[in-house]
Amino acid sequence: MKTNRNFTLILFGQIISLFGNSIQRFSLSLYILDLTGNASIYGNILALSILPYIFLAPIAGIIADNYNKKYMMIILDVVSGILLLLFYTCLIYDIKSVIIIALVMILLSAISSCYNPVVTACIPQVVQPENLHIANSYVSQVNSWSNILGPVLGGVFYGLFGIKIIIIFNAISFLFSAILEYFIKIPKTEKPQKKSLNLISSYSHMINTWKILRKKHITTSGIILSYCMYNICIVPINSILLPTIMNLYFNISSKVYGIIEGIIAGGMLFSGFLITLKPKWFNFKIHYKWNYLMPISILFMGTLLLIIPKHFLNIITITLGGIIIMFCLGIGNIITLTYIQTSVPSKILGSVSALSTAVATASVPVGQVIFGYLMESNINIGTILIFSSIISLLVCNYVKWNIKRDEL
Repeated sequence: MKTNRNFTLILFGQIISLFGNSIQRFSLSLYILDLTGNASIYGNILALSILPYIFLAPIAGIIADNYNKKYMMIILDVVSGILLLLFYTCLIYDIKSVIIIALVMILLSAISSCYNPVVTACIPQVVQPENLHIANSYVSQVNSWSNILGPVLGGVFYGLFGIKIIIIFNAISFLFSAILEYFIKIPKTEKPQKKSLNLISSYSHMINTWKILRKKHITTSGIILSYCMYNICIVPINSILLPTIMNLYFNISSKVYGIIEGIIAGGMLFSGFLITLKPKWFNFKIHYKWNYLMPISILFMGTLLLIIPKHFLNIITITLGGIIIMFCLGIGNIITLTYIQTSVPSKILGSVSALSTAVATASVPVGQVIFGYLMESNINIGTILIFSSIISLLVCNYVKWNIKRDEL
């Protein structure tokens, strides 16, 4: 892909935003632990900070579709910077309150829930359609790197400089990102009729968006449903089962598990690299074939745990299985996002992006609850994995069917 000044500016903004948030999120967890001595408090705050992605999705969609995307990115980054400057002021005056920290994190999540659909809707307007999958892979790689390096850098910076320096640096980063975004030039498109930011009417607007998808863009609606299925049936394997297996079965230290988790996250990073290098391997019509690696790897993990439950070989197998899951999910995310960006009209793309985020986010705790209940029921983890491989195979078949009907 040739150098694209506008996309480069957007990408730099993403680097600043995603890395800053990842470093700050991990640093705040350490700060709260030092402040209260209770790690569960941070977990509760983190759970609350997810809610804006679900409940503000309708308004986020209207913002992305009906307002100037460039200026919305600038405004949201400036507001984030000002919010962190206010939080920094509280820290300077030694105002240590968990409530303030919770409020800051929830407000930042609310801003992010509006910011992400704007970026998603903006990229197709500054990138040529034939380069869109490469652009999305770059954004995916930035996201993966931030998830891998963010906690590491957060831990180092917190130990060296403390929370105040991290907060003020992140505040300045947001303001610098806003300056970069000022120089973005987004081609003018047909302006839709502006809608008021009314919460009740925005929910009605989101329902209408779903109806439009079901009527005119049936494959896109199927893709959104597949995100939900993956988050319920497959994602909890990495987020719930694997940590339990590593800690309870093999008593692995938190440091070693942190390294393993970073290696597993590298699977999604590798998917972005591979799509950039070999884009022809990942055509939308055939990309579903990669998904079948997931049920195979999950079945292998479960079978090995049943046959030799305490063997060290399981650690290697589980790590490889986790990498494969993240790799396949990464491919699916990039390719399906590119399809949505090229098939859905730009005037509703922001609403579709917000709807997709809301559905995907809301489905995550459902999967976590289901897998948590199965584990509390004293069912052998190997059995759970084998059952999960069967369910994931059905999900893969659904994805295949959804893509094939697009060809009819």
